[in-house]
Amino acid sequence: LLQPGQMLYFAKNDKKAKILSNGHLRCGKVTGSIHGVAKALMSNAPANGWDLWLYETESGTKALIDELREKVRASKV
Repeated sequence: LLQPGQMLYFAKNDKKAKILSNGHLRCGKVTGSIHGVAKALMSNAPANGWDLWLYETESGTKALIDELREKVRASKV
């Protein structure tokens, strides 16, 4: 549902990250999983990336990526 090159937006500040082809994120010099990059942006505090990264919807609003995960889970039932 998300594509390489697409941008994600950090919920706690104005940082953005690009989705890489391997599924990791790049935010400035930090590269890693949604959780790892979020943790780095929060001064190494524990971080659940599902609850901290937003994507831009088709209507231009921002929503948590966890909503996409829930849609995928619901479709597999």
